[in-house]
Amino acid sequence: MKNILFILIGFFVLTNSFAQNPGDTIVVQTFIHDAWTDGNGNSTGSGARDTIAYFPTDTSITFEKIIMSYNMRCKDNNNSNPGGNSRIGCGAWDYSCQTYIHDSSRVDSILNFTPDYIISNFSGTTYNYSNSPIFNYRHFILYNTILDSTISEDTTVIGNGNTPLDFIIEANQVSGKSQFLYKADELLTLDSIGNYIYGLVNDTIDAISINVTNNPQMISFLNIKLKLTSDSILNPANPHLSGFTQVYYANTMLNLGVNRLQFFSPFVWDSVSNIIVEFSFTDSSNFSAPIILAENIADSIGIYSTDATYIKVSGQEHIDIADSAFSIINDLITISFWANGDENVLPINTTFLEALDTSGNRTINVHFPWSNGRIYWDCGNGGTSSYDRIDKAANLNEYTGEWSHWAFTKNAITGSMKIYRNGQLWHSGMGKTKSMNIQSFKLASRASGIGYFWHGKIKELRIFNQELGDTTIQEWMHQRLDSTHTSYANLVGYYPFNEGSGNTANDNSIYSQEAIFNGNVNWGISQGENIPTFFSSTVFRPNISFYQGEYIISVMNDTIIDSLLATPNIVTLRNVFPNYSTMQNDSIGIVLIDTLWESLSYVYTFDTSGLATTIDTTHIDGTININELNYYNRYPMVFQIMSFVTPYGMGVNFGEFGESWYFDVTDFTPVLQGPKHMTISGGGQWQEDLDIKFLFIVGTPPRDVLEMQQIWRPQSKGYSTIMSDRAFEPRSNLMLANASSYKIRSLITGHGQDGEFVPRTHYLNVDGANPPTESWQVWTECADNPVYPQGGTWIYDRAGWCPGKATDLKEVDITSLITPGQVHFFDYGVNSGGSSNYWISNQLVSYGNPNFSLDAAITDIVSPTNKIVNSRTNPICSNPKVVIQNTGSIPLTSLIIEYWINNAPTPETFSWNGSLDFLEKEEVELPALSTLWQNLDTTNNVFYAQTKNPNGSIDQYIYNDLMESNFEPTPIYPSFFGLCIQTNSGTSLPFISETTWDIYDGSGNTIYTSGPLSWGTQYRDSILLTPGCYRFEVHDTDDDGLDFWANNDGSGVVRFITTPVSCNAPAVNYFEPDFGKYIFHEFRVENTTSLEEQGKYSWRIFPNPTNNIITIQGYLDAKTNISLHNNLGKLVMKTAIDFQGVISKQFDLTYLPTGVYFIRIQNTKEKIIKKVVKL
Repeated sequence: MKNILFILIGFFVLTNSFAQNPGDTIVVQTFIHDAWTDGNGNSTGSGARDTIAYFPTDTSITFEKIIMSYNMRCKDNNNSNPGGNSRIGCGAWDYSCQTYIHDSSRVDSILNFTPDYIISNFSGTTYNYSNSPIFNYRHFILYNTILDSTISEDTTVIGNGNTPLDFIIEANQVSGKSQFLYKADELLTLDSIGNYIYGLVNDTIDAISINVTNNPQMISFLNIKLKLTSDSILNPANPHLSGFTQVYYANTMLNLGVNRLQFFSPFVWDSVSNIIVEFSFTDSSNFSAPIILAENIADSIGIYSTDATYIKVSGQEHIDIADSAFSIINDLITISFWANGDENVLPINTTFLEALDTSGNRTINVHFPWSNGRIYWDCGNGGTSSYDRIDKAANLNEYTGEWSHWAFTKNAITGSMKIYRNGQLWHSGMGKTKSMNIQSFKLASRASGIGYFWHGKIKELRIFNQELGDTTIQEWMHQRLDSTHTSYANLVGYYPFNEGSGNTANDNSIYSQEAIFNGNVNWGISQGENIPTFFSSTVFRPNISFYQGEYIISVMNDTIIDSLLATPNIVTLRNVFPNYSTMQNDSIGIVLIDTLWESLSYVYTFDTSGLATTIDTTHIDGTININELNYYNRYPMVFQIMSFVTPYGMGVNFGEFGESWYFDVTDFTPVLQGPKHMTISGGGQWQEDLDIKFLFIVGTPPRDVLEMQQIWRPQSKGYSTIMSDRAFEPRSNLMLANASSYKIRSLITGHGQDGEFVPRTHYLNVDGANPPTESWQVWTECADNPVYPQGGTWIYDRAGWCPGKATDLKEVDITSLITPGQVHFFDYGVNSGGSSNYWISNQLVSYGNPNFSLDAAITDIVSPTNKIVNSRTNPICSNPKVVIQNTGSIPLTSLIIEYWINNAPTPETFSWNGSLDFLEKEEVELPALSTLWQNLDTTNNVFYAQTKNPNGSIDQYIYNDLMESNFEPTPIYPSFFGLCIQTNSGTSLPFISETTWDIYDGSGNTIYTSGPLSWGTQYRDSILLTPGCYRFEVHDTDDDGLDFWANNDGSGVVRFITTPVSCNAPAVNYFEPDFGKYIFHEFRVENTTSLEEQGKYSWRIFPNPTNNIITIQGYLDAKTNISLHNNLGKLVMKTAIDFQGVISKQFDLTYLPTGVYFIRIQNTKEKIIKKVVKL
């Protein structure tokens, strides 16, 4: 008796008393259907389709073969899909299920490229340099105003205080700005009836003066601006940053006493507005500030700031933000910062910040912007590579040219994501519920620190594990954080970037972490007038005299050229230090680091607006040509044991227990030993429920598998990358010395418009052979897919794959080209072009000598069977088909095949003659004698086939001789019924339909044939048959059936009906019109005429499409609910029928919106879902 031993995930038991005899089976269960779903189509946890599989470890046991059982069920056993982007049930899209076994005892490697020189702020390949510093120069036009004479003048003095202040012009700092408010009722005094008493008149202001009490001080670039306002106080949380008029701009010596500051341009006052006076200065080198007399007003009458420091990145730098405190971030987050992007560079593809989770998947990201000018906010991923996102097109001036404040928030509980600019809501989105898990965090680049570098200035980065509201953001965007902030306890990272020097920045939160600069991150100082934020409030303001009058003045423009040290380049020379025969990546070591200046043969001189005005040549000391270094990253070897694409889910019904595919994975015997890491990726791991088992059949294989290895690590690469040998490059391989034969297994799927839908020739080459060793067209017929109907473009042929099928496997025997124990070279390529990408896995298998000289095996039963892979041509009542294989070393020329059904007392016998070499196969059609089907039951039928007497002699290995297959019998129809066929508008010739049909008897004789049919025509035919087995075939020359949504051919129908009088007669069998290439349907005719005698037949729903009434006909033998649902799954109509027999029910769709609907028929015995189109 054969034994079966189950090995479950995490539980492995194998004793000497179990599963050690040939023919016994060890079952290793890996993934199961309900391992990770929550019942609503959502994933739970981060380990979906990622586990440890425990394979047998007893090396004394050998296996005849290893079969992988690959069962797929609609998610959560929900066989209804509403369409769109829904992932309910079988989902709506086709996704790859790349199934991998990871083996840490073997090494994979991937070729990579890196420049030998890394030069900060440089992206070219030829670098001219100067050893000496290079300076750029900026023009500043100052206005030296001289009062030549005074014709008339009025003076208004505001303030007589004696308080000395040093922060009005805080020149002991590098830059600074202050603003003070002077009210209209102070500037002008009127009597009770509005007559002028004292003060300024409605006229221009020509000068002001301030009183300095300390020694003379030179103030660099003293800048005075005035602005009219209705504000009665100045709020540091909402400073005035625009709308000013510049009236004074000069390098100014402030002397002891009253200092008159004559305007180069008068300021117009309207006599009713308050006035803000702004002082600013830049590039001060003083050690002290002027002391200016002021008065106390008791209101917030002034603000001031010297907070001018920021960091600048220029496209080659990134900042590592310490992440240890971010572990508490889960559902809530706010990230805010001040930024001023480089308008000379942006927009390009940039990442302002990015964070990854523990699996290396993106969990936080801000593209600021992307090259299309859109700003993207990505946040949360729920443990997958899919993340929540909102995005919006931005104007260039919204993120460049001046400082702006940005805040990005998310609340995964409410599903809200928001973006604020300068305290105002800028963009938002809902339904974003994926949580966060931050493991690493980078600023100014991707999380890898490589690529998508940002360009511009940054200050004040804040990170909260809380969603801040608009009020809080507005209140605190201009204030440094302190413990009075309402969410201070939620502050997990706070980097003001105000240190001004060094290669690190301090975290001012309670976690006291540190940000580390990588590359040439520069510190910068804003010009005083451009300081945007972090003002302090004061109740003091300087005593100022305002002057009005008639003057004769001279204004002399002073052009000041300020030298600006050009940003130096950090030049790093590197080399590769290989780590052969290890799991370690090749090391890229630093050979030399130097600081140089790029010599572009010129330096710039800028005007006050930052535009280049002149260009001067510079000296070139040398040139560096940047070349590529080749190196390898190494990983535990990953074996792609299966590539399968999930179906377009609409219309797919895999049933409660799913459908199973079976794959021979015996070639992986050396890998499927002991505990192994097993994963599925490519997107399909989140689609259908998967149950995967490995069936280890104890015994002796035709030849031992000595070694299995990936030639290249499985990857998806573009055509140009492949053909330039930047992936799947020629590789050497030392062939196994004790092997006697070798094979390459190749799995290739094409993607992208030019890769998926265009056939291309691919090739494998050994030792540079010309022409290549093997070339073949990667192209798969999809219209005969056994999984149908589907949604989407399921019938379209594709490169190596179809929705709902496994990837085509190409096997190439290379034994004749190989010398055991010698090094050989392998290469792969494709004759392609355009936007073509390919998933590629090429494996090298090494075998021992044949284990038998004379042996034959049954390897497959094509029919009769219940296997889904053969469901297009099953069930049958005609000739069975089996696949035989020569598993012995000598040619197989004759064979006896015995076959029977259930417990038949005497098997049928067939004598095969031919010629098969070692491991060659042949499909054999066995005669269906009348005695074969005599033991047929209504259910639980089993077909058996067994090989005997190979070459008229004794088979050396009997355990592969017998195979069995469960199957269902064909339907039984009465001898007389009708055929209704409605052709659609698809034509093969003018007015000739693409569709034809035929009926054949059990001997293959044509009984009925349609001949050419007219397009768009309804036909009704009488079918009269004698008892026997028949095959009904429908063929469509365009491979798109009678009802395919994307072909504009309209829809048609095919059905067997009780009488040909009307196509509305009850259906004997309703055939799916979205059948693709063909319908193959075998049936038996017996001497019955009553449908009720035959039990349940397929349901008929017509007309479909419809614009009003839909009729549902079928046979009931249990209480049944019939319901209509829209494409969102919402119930529209419902009825319950408690009746046994043929029923006809109508739904009126007249007043429903046009679109796709679904009829659901459900009782205790069956559950049927049919698509209906409302026109």
